[in-house]
Amino acid sequence: MLLSYFTEEAYESLLHDIRKNAENYASDEDWLTTYFSGTDGYFKTSSVDVGAFSPHYTPGKKDDAQKSQEDLINTRLIYDAFRNLTPLQASNKYMWTYLCHAVPEYRNYIRDRWMQDERENTIKSRFFVTTPGSLLNDNALSRLWWYGYLTYDRSSSHHYALTEILFTNQTICTDVMDTFNRMNYDRMRGVLMAIRDFKDVLGNNEGITDYFRECKKYLNHYAAVTTLEFLDSEEIRDLAFNYMIKLREEKLSGTGSPLRKRKKK
Repeated sequence: MLLSYFTEEAYESLLHDIRKNAENYASDEDWLTTYFSGTDGYFKTSSVDVGAFSPHYTPGKKDDAQKSQEDLINTRLIYDAFRNLTPLQASNKYMWTYLCHAVPEYRNYIRDRWMQDERENTIKSRFFVTTPGSLLNDNALSRLWWYGYLTYDRSSSHHYALTEILFTNQTICTDVMDTFNRMNYDRMRGVLMAIRDFKDVLGNNEGITDYFRECKKYLNHYAAVTTLEFLDSEEIRDLAFNYMIKLREEKLSGTGSPLRKRKKK
């Protein structure tokens, strides 16, 4: 299918009228045509051709593990379908916002995934792209594509092995995307390899979430004071892995600060 996108005027109008349209977002009715009645051309169709993507989900409320599993599946589905997008094209906020509003099966998916426990900014964060951060972390569809782009391992026969690590749980996913990598494939790969290898050290009896949360702080501080341009993914892996090993050794010996106790694995 050829991808379409909102005009700037249409995007700004919808963004301004979120509260006014709140009931429309909760409805399964097509309302855009009525909303834009009298408006000449509220969207445009590009020449970018992509495959079909149908979100996979089981209707109803989900726990953390179910959300992570569905996100993993949908990341694979959307990246396989939209893989020919360039990063520049995939940064188009008007395109992702249009897809979230105009395609019925995408709207249904978003309502099921996020609007059962709706918060004040749910519509803005999940149906729109408003900032570079929301492109990567919040918008219901763009986040999945970028997860795929940043974790797809072109050199492995198991292309989505690192994607599976990203979705260890929802907290790990959020924290990984909040590290210094910011749209950098090599850095993302290095961080995920460190998590993979450290999980092997821990086994099934100890969770990794708190270790990586501390590691994230370390990596972000390291990036703020040190030039990382010449570090490859293996060096990033070593940096993160060795720090988590150090944290665990301190924990076991009782010489480090206690990590907050959680049950997430």
